Amino acid sequence: MCSSPDATSDPTAEMRAAYLDAVKRLPVLSRVILRMHQNDDLAFEEIARRLSIEMTAVMACLSEALAMIVAMLDGDRPRRWRAAQISPTERALRERHRRYCADHLRAMGIGKPVVWQRKMDDDVAVAIVLIETLPEPLRETVLLFSADKLTLDQIAAKMGTTRETVFKRMSSVLDTIEIGPKRFEDWLRTLGTDI
Repeated sequence: MCSSPDATSDPTAEMRAAYLDAVKRLPVLSRVILRMHQNDDLAFEEIARRLSIEMTAVMACLSEALAMIVAMLDGDRPRRWRAAQISPTERALRERHRRYCADHLRAMGIGKPVVWQRKMDDDVAVAIVLIETLPEPLRETVLLFSADKLTLDQIAAKMGTTRETVFKRMSSVLDTIEIGPKRFEDWLRTLGTDI
């Protein structure tokens, strides 16, 4: 007698996509801690050690992440129900990241301070400084591409140059961003891995 596979042990592609979408929508710290636990198979203690945070914050983030995922999968709007336990840790980590960004920018020879704004993502604030400190032709090229949504050919025509020059400028901008400070989420994921 052949037994059919249990449907609950083999999630459909649609369910998997919905789960991955829910994970992407989690607050950054909760998402990183969930991934460190699930994908990297790290124990709570190891996550706390790597991030230099309290284990209670790790457990609160995991609880929040799982509750928010369930809410999203049920079609409900997720809410931060562990904010009182998570917010102080998140603020401390963001401050550490901001110091890292300032140090990294100085090491790159960029003395312009980052203007940290409450309603602006820190990663955007760093990108603004990187773009503002580019040489004029590079800055103009990236602004025409990102703000004005022009194609490489349109930028070349507007700037009176070739498509190849525009491509080289865009590559140079991407190289600058690549060597710039890590985004908050990427920085979190690499904390403590060099020990």
